[in-house]
Amino acid sequence: MEIPVIERIKRLPQQTEESLRDAFSVLMSVENRKLADEYIKWVRSEAKKIRSADMYDLIKNTYFYAGQYSLDDFMIGMEWNREPQARFWLPRRKVLEGKHGIATEIQEFMNDPEALFLGFSLPPGTGKTTLIKFLITSIIGSDPQSANMYVSYSDGMTKMMLDSVRSMITDTSEYCFHDIFPGLGMPDISAEYKTLSYRRAGDFPTLGLISLGGSVTGRTRANKYLITDDLVKNKEEARSPERLAKLYDDYTATLTTRMIGDRVKQIMLGTRWSAYDPIGRMEAEHGNDPRYRFIAIPVWDENEVSNFEYEHPDRYTTEKIRDIKATIDSADFECLFMQHGVEKEGLAFAPESLRFYNGVLPDGEPDNIVFVNDVAWGGGDSLSMPVAYIYGGDVYIHDWIFDRRDKSFTKPRVVGKILHHKIKMGQTEANNGGEEYSDDVYRILKEEHGYSINMSHKKAPTTMAKLTRIEQHAPTIRNYYFRDSSCRDDDYKRAMSELTSFSFTAKNLHDDAADSLAMLAGYISERPKTITVAKRPL
Repeated sequence: MEIPVIERIKRLPQQTEESLRDAFSVLMSVENRKLADEYIKWVRSEAKKIRSADMYDLIKNTYFYAGQYSLDDFMIGMEWNREPQARFWLPRRKVLEGKHGIATEIQEFMNDPEALFLGFSLPPGTGKTTLIKFLITSIIGSDPQSANMYVSYSDGMTKMMLDSVRSMITDTSEYCFHDIFPGLGMPDISAEYKTLSYRRAGDFPTLGLISLGGSVTGRTRANKYLITDDLVKNKEEARSPERLAKLYDDYTATLTTRMIGDRVKQIMLGTRWSAYDPIGRMEAEHGNDPRYRFIAIPVWDENEVSNFEYEHPDRYTTEKIRDIKATIDSADFECLFMQHGVEKEGLAFAPESLRFYNGVLPDGEPDNIVFVNDVAWGGGDSLSMPVAYIYGGDVYIHDWIFDRRDKSFTKPRVVGKILHHKIKMGQTEANNGGEEYSDDVYRILKEEHGYSINMSHKKAPTTMAKLTRIEQHAPTIRNYYFRDSSCRDDDYKRAMSELTSFSFTAKNLHDDAADSLAMLAGYISERPKTITVAKRPL
């Protein structure tokens, strides 16, 4: 009968301090925490409207109570007494949770009885290891009788994690662990064996921390969570296929055999180093299995705007990211900062292999202006329409539509680009309605604008044939001139970002930019180099 009581409280004409305290008192006895959570958020929001010390304490207590089962509330509650400038979560929450939903995704993975694996990759310096410190501490508090393992590449990392978790649990002046989990007491901690436990002496510990390659026999097991953090030690290891293969074998053949039962959840944290790093291998083998989930957030979005601009000094501004990209190897940027595992040797169109111009075309009239259009039909693909100005043997990619929206948005844009550049010939790929799309663009140009153009369409190749086409035309594409980074619009930026991360050796999420340029190269090679427009006779 608890929920009807709260519903009656909610229907009061105006909430008071007493009514909200009553509602929260009832909620603490509700067994269905998911249902109770909705009401706790209501109590919290109503309490914020009443400015008083009692309501401040009530708000605090809602976080302490909900922190027993909500990672987001746990992190807020844990840092309640910390100085604002010392807090980790709240300064970053607007971005990490509000924009990316990280705490929610982790919580949903933990709550899903069918989920087995979570791959979690973010750029360096975005707080992922600190986030895991909070996660491990919340696991210990919510289920102190479970057995869990934390594994990293070095003893130094495991010592740092043990020290951090110990501080979160034992430092009552800094953290509110014992307010969230009252009555739990202090754990047994061994710095020598790197264990922290609320379980009986002789049992496997609540948390055992080991370095990769260290002995795990007889010392620790996992019956709830196996958490690995940055298994790849450095760039040298990441660039060695043999060492990466051994690393993956150590994980699958040694660590996972220390799991007790078949419902242990694995969380693999890391920054991407390679297409063959452990997260990449797991995704390649299990990416289509719904029990395996992968979170990967690049340092900036498709418009090259930072994804990690916190209200905190430790943030990535868009300007800072541009500086980083200009100073490091393109393959390293794609792996470490864009979370796209590629091999340097496999990048087909690394920026240093391309030719650029400042957006100003050569003097004189071009020999031809052409376009190709690779139409998108959902699935995260983009319509890709590069516009090429041809001067003798030189091809300048002077404009580009790169748009994920549906045809109601892209058709007017395609028509507009053709008219703007006065294009006289082009080709659309006739896949999944591409022929109809091309015919409709032609009709709009002719009937609504009185514009004549030579348009054709060509059947799209299979996926394997598409890769072959890209590889065939890659040398030609590298000789094209592309706008440099200072004179690109948003579409052009998105296209170039996808193009320069395309790999022949790694799995590509999308290949629209590379494929449309291969299509363009084939189209140009089939057309005459020069066209002459003769004046009509009187």
